[in-house]
Amino acid sequence: MHHHDRDAQPAARHARRSAERKADGAARHRRGRWWHKPAALLAVVAAGAGGVQLSQGDDARADTSQLTLTGHGFGHGRGLSQWGSYGYAVDKGWSSARILDRYYGGTTAGSIRNDEVSVRLLALDGASTITLASGGDYNVEGTSVPAGTAARFTRTGGTWALTTVPGGCAAAASPSATPATGPVDVGPSPAVWLTNDPGDDRSKMFTVCNSGSTYRGSFRPVVDSTGTSRLVNFVAIEQYLRGVVPAESPAAWGDAAGGAGMAALEAQAVAARSYARSEGRYSYAQTCDTTACQVYGGAGREDRRTDTAIRGTAGVVRLDSRGAVVRTEFSASTGGWTAGGAFPAVEDEGDTRSPYHDWKVTVDGPSISRAWPQIGAFSSMQVTARNGLGADGGRATKVVVTGSAGSVTTTGSDVRSRLGLRSDWFSVVSPSAQTWMLRGTPDGGDPALTSRFGGPKDTTLACDFDGSGRDGLTTYRNGVWTKRDDASTPDPNAVASPDATISYGASWMLPVCGDWDGDGKDGVGVYDTRTGTWYLRNSFSGGNPDTKFQYGWSAALPVVGDWDGDGKDSIGVYYAGTWMVRNTATPGRPDTTVQYGWKGATPVTGDWAGSGLSGIGVFSGGRWMLRDTVSPGDPQRLFDYGVPGDAPVAGRWTDGRDGAGITRPTA
Repeated sequence: MHHHDRDAQPAARHARRSAERKADGAARHRRGRWWHKPAALLAVVAAGAGGVQLSQGDDARADTSQLTLTGHGFGHGRGLSQWGSYGYAVDKGWSSARILDRYYGGTTAGSIRNDEVSVRLLALDGASTITLASGGDYNVEGTSVPAGTAARFTRTGGTWALTTVPGGCAAAASPSATPATGPVDVGPSPAVWLTNDPGDDRSKMFTVCNSGSTYRGSFRPVVDSTGTSRLVNFVAIEQYLRGVVPAESPAAWGDAAGGAGMAALEAQAVAARSYARSEGRYSYAQTCDTTACQVYGGAGREDRRTDTAIRGTAGVVRLDSRGAVVRTEFSASTGGWTAGGAFPAVEDEGDTRSPYHDWKVTVDGPSISRAWPQIGAFSSMQVTARNGLGADGGRATKVVVTGSAGSVTTTGSDVRSRLGLRSDWFSVVSPSAQTWMLRGTPDGGDPALTSRFGGPKDTTLACDFDGSGRDGLTTYRNGVWTKRDDASTPDPNAVASPDATISYGASWMLPVCGDWDGDGKDGVGVYDTRTGTWYLRNSFSGGNPDTKFQYGWSAALPVVGDWDGDGKDSIGVYYAGTWMVRNTATPGRPDTTVQYGWKGATPVTGDWAGSGLSGIGVFSGGRWMLRDTVSPGDPQRLFDYGVPGDAPVAGRWTDGRDGAGITRPTA
């Protein structure tokens, strides 16, 4: 068919002056995430929001780690809704004829004979050996095979060789089985049929040993025009429907609302009968047995309630104005409006019963990038055209997917297929907040704290503005700072309220924070990406800078840490894997220059060992590679925490050293 997400140190200890904190090894070291969307970058830089590479002229939107979509319905939405049929039957008392008239406008009821339908069993495609067995006598191209004997067909070139094995499927599967006859050449498409009608005795029907499924009717193993092996089941259409209707709609619906739900099963029977009769997919079979056509489970799926619905509509189909049987497509749920196409689009009030009437799903950015490799790192998706039917403007007909390497324009149906969505009726939910997932230690694992704070385009930093010894949550955007001193929030699913907001900086400046004067509290700072100038204040406040100096250049990233353990945070810059740090927040030549990282990696700093010294590290695609000091060499701490598109933010959340954290924009 088509159906088709400690050990607490007293605050007073962390409020001591710098010399005392140096002595007891508890110096705190500031680190940060630098920006999300700078207004102007003159050379190659690493975007802190996602660790992706941006160059001059690139769109400075970073790879987002998630995309949230809301939608309606399950399947293509053309023709009958199975859940909608159920809703009309049990809530409105509609008959199956009225349900079918609703969904298949422009058609009328008609009838057909109980002719044979041929069904390709897709699970057997390409099989070199196919084995059938029955508890009744049967024939293979005129050769009689007694009950309980398996017929094993082995592909030899373009024909089949028959070997019979006493004992049925179990014996045929045994490597020590002794054949009764064979191998005998029986041609490219041997007919296999029962000697007598088995009625409803499944033990006397055919079992396909390869799958264990039981079927009514007869069989032909075939070799098609491409040279591929197939197995085709030939069965009277009314018997075929007994294996289709309960596989497509729950048989239990027939018991609902005092039996009113039987109308939904009858509507399904008529739709399935018409669909099968109108099919002509292959030269060797009319239809197939999966959602690519409609689901057919054989005799093993039969149920008394769906059998009743089939008998009650025996032979009934839908006809077009010329009297031809209509290809009556159907899906699990329309979401409230059918999609149109061969039949007029109509509002579907019955579909409110569907568990898929409304849905929400989150897709990670890397999955979207894999779906369209030509876009590079995913950044955005926009629905630019809809069919105009129903909520949100209806089904998406034109969608633009954008990444670091370009955009593709495609259809909603293509997006549905590539991302595995329930339908093409969807909307992109813009991120509304930043989600913080923070570890107490520099390693992987589950978050110790999860919070929602700040907007989706904010830069996020770890700062201790109140001198408590624990970092809070800080965001920056276009010169506006917002802080929350407590990183834990009462409700991790609600966006936390800020403690204070100030203005300091400008849209082209990158935020930093650090204990510049050693008073135990962090101050704010900004780095001018145009000139490499630092503007630092000793507190969380606006106004004129307490310190202003030039160190760095436009392409460099600012980094902050206590590199020498003196209890004060110092400055540095990172560019293409080179660290150039000073032991004071002053201009001058670098005190230490170290090569660690590469162009495109995001620098991170923190007191990973709890030693009172800041170490360095890089973050890329969710992997952290850290060293405990400002020194070259192999990573001393290597772990995964986060996914591509996440922003790293290191801070002291739970104990005496800095832990790994990530933030990501979420809805």
